[in-house]
Amino acid sequence: MARRRQFVAVVALLVVGGLAAIAWPRGADVPPAGAVPPSPTVSDGATDRPEQPPADYAPVHAWLAWVSGGFPSGFREEVRDIQGARATVLVAGDTRWLSASRDADGNLIDRPASPLRIPLDTFAVDPDEYEPFVPVAVRDEVLTALREGKAVLGAASAQLRRIGVGGTLVFGEQRVEVGAVVPDDAVGWTEVFVSRDTGARLGIEHERYLLAHMGGTLTEDAFARRIAPLLPADTRIRVDAPGSTPYVRVASGVRPPVFMKQVFGEFAATPQPGNEAYLTIDPAWVEANIQTRDVPLLGSVTCHRKLFPPLIGALEELQAQGLGSLVKVYSGCWVARTIARAPTAPPSNHAYGSAIDINAPDNPYGQPPTMDLRLVEIFERWGFKWGGGFLIPDGHHFEYWGEPGDRPPA
Repeated sequence: MARRRQFVAVVALLVVGGLAAIAWPRGADVPPAGAVPPSPTVSDGATDRPEQPPADYAPVHAWLAWVSGGFPSGFREEVRDIQGARATVLVAGDTRWLSASRDADGNLIDRPASPLRIPLDTFAVDPDEYEPFVPVAVRDEVLTALREGKAVLGAASAQLRRIGVGGTLVFGEQRVEVGAVVPDDAVGWTEVFVSRDTGARLGIEHERYLLAHMGGTLTEDAFARRIAPLLPADTRIRVDAPGSTPYVRVASGVRPPVFMKQVFGEFAATPQPGNEAYLTIDPAWVEANIQTRDVPLLGSVTCHRKLFPPLIGALEELQAQGLGSLVKVYSGCWVARTIARAPTAPPSNHAYGSAIDINAPDNPYGQPPTMDLRLVEIFERWGFKWGGGFLIPDGHHFEYWGEPGDRPPA
């Protein structure tokens, strides 16, 4: 009788659980803000497998420094001798343009119609210098791939590319085989990570960010002061202490390009002749994603379709609180260009239509912002990142931020 009662109880629980799963609202499938996204999958040409960090995986904590536009020539050699440095590595990087890709079986995965190509966030290091900064659990596979002239992909990038180890990336006349797929933070949330020799072959030129293991106890200001003498006078330096930022890479205060692609979709494009900082984007992507709507306070706005719900929410809250007058000028949203209009930089959030500029005349780029902080607080509550705190202040700029598990509605 006792076993029979246990059996009946188990069956009842299973039935209730099944009914609950059927009746559960679709909105419950959306992870809450701050949730960790599901592990990405990586196609190896035959099956999809989850890319889980090894059981003993532990991120490496390092000091981070970067400057707008990149470090000057010769900085790599000089920074090795800064006081208290136990190890340093300077990471070079530029946007490189993918013309095709194939999986490990040789099947064609991507080939945009010419002249369109796919912009990829691509970085390069000296494998020996990078060794102390690679998590121990994946160190051998990362360094082996780099030394063999192969690419290392972060898990998010591999999922986006739909290829794994053995796949091939084609950049015009240059081909790079994928040698490893590892957790994103092992390669600085980069889409493609290669050795300096391979990077030179791909045309990577700019020194983007510094990682350092330092002895003793330091503040961020003290670390910056040790670097400053190696840079031109009045250079603005962004410094992050170990563990203080989720993205240990250049532009550590904003989401990396692979995140933007996951949220808003990847596009192919081509730089415009005579002005390579401006892009002609695949018309099919534009038609599917860029829309013009009337919104409160701003009027007609052209943005990514996924930006409208948080944008309208923020503007309606401003109105509800009697703060609508704080919005004086709408200064643009979708503009197909690169970050800071630099030809080798990634596409700007504006190229995705995922950033909006407000009150630009009173908050010019590079100047101390005057934006009313009540407006800033409301926009941040709706998932936007304010540019007023950037290394070079951009006080009129608000870009989609959110959290890793928090996506705009489809």
